Amino acid sequence: MTRSTFRLAALALCAGLLFTLCTGCAPAAPASSGAPAGSAAESTLTVTLPDPLPEPIQPTEEDLTAITDVLETRFRADWDRPGRYLTARLDSVQVIPPEEWAGLQIPLTDNTPWLDGRSCLDCITDPGGCLLMVRTTTEYTPEAILCGPQYSDGTADYVYLALKEEAGWTIADGWRYYMGGEPVTPSTDPMQQELELTMQQWLMLQHQTRALALSGIFRDLEDPLTELTPAECAWYLYARAESWFGLTDEGRTETPSGIIFQADFARENASWAGDWRGGGPCMPVALQSPEEVLPAQNPDEAAIRAALDADPDAIVYERTGDTVTATLTLPLESGTIAMEYTFGLVPDSTGPVSRTYLQTARRL
Repeated sequence: MTRSTFRLAALALCAGLLFTLCTGCAPAAPASSGAPAGSAAESTLTVTLPDPLPEPIQPTEEDLTAITDVLETRFRADWDRPGRYLTARLDSVQVIPPEEWAGLQIPLTDNTPWLDGRSCLDCITDPGGCLLMVRTTTEYTPEAILCGPQYSDGTADYVYLALKEEAGWTIADGWRYYMGGEPVTPSTDPMQQELELTMQQWLMLQHQTRALALSGIFRDLEDPLTELTPAECAWYLYARAESWFGLTDEGRTETPSGIIFQADFARENASWAGDWRGGGPCMPVALQSPEEVLPAQNPDEAAIRAALDADPDAIVYERTGDTVTATLTLPLESGTIAMEYTFGLVPDSTGPVSRTYLQTARRL
């Protein structure tokens, strides 16, 4: 299964503050937002618009800047979630001219309850407004893709109904218009090229190695899933949560711990959407008990983090055949730590993303 299979629904956005939603209006409108998941040209929806069309109000440059700032803020409420996005940006906000409205293939003439029983075109006439095209670009981390992201990555277009009311401009309705465009391919890291890894493998490798260091796993391991102690599991979950959406208010990992260990310590793929918090074939033996082991911070994490951040060359990678070795050299007050972590490679042809997984660890 390829990554493209995991492109899911679009971001549902709303504008707030000065740009308040109408009562009962969902950001991506309910029944009326039957916009196509593909391009508008692929839609079977027939739109008949009145002639002549209402004359929209053209927002000033200052108005558009304010609208863009609020939309950006609302996008960021989702985009700034830990460990979720590699790229997330609002690319443009533009007024759609009336001659292009019919081509949008969205129900502009439908009367809707969230517009007080009026249609979008009614609202453009009174109190006055316009239609906006908003384009965004998002790209998920490999961890987010493994968890089955709620929304789609790539480029996305949205149509918003903007109205000029007494209190200012408001966003009164919105549709997912077009989804699925590919973002610009990011430049390849030179080390990624040297190791001949995919982007997902390279990112997972760095995230996993850093978590191993922060959790203080500085000993020989031949089979991590059977040899990790409960304390090491707890410390690893705490450190790895940085790239797996963080921790819940209850102190658990936002992602089920079984998924994390499956991705990081097992060659086999899994039913990634399953909740394996209580066990599973790739859960460490130390966690296969009725009592849940919650993430906990390694007592030495702060010192390890400071040493890692101070030396960008603390971890050196080398590939031999189908394995990659990460060599960690870390000067601490208790003495210099030297570790060798060996990772196997899982290609994207066998799972939702290509990834690395820890095979062995060795103290040097």
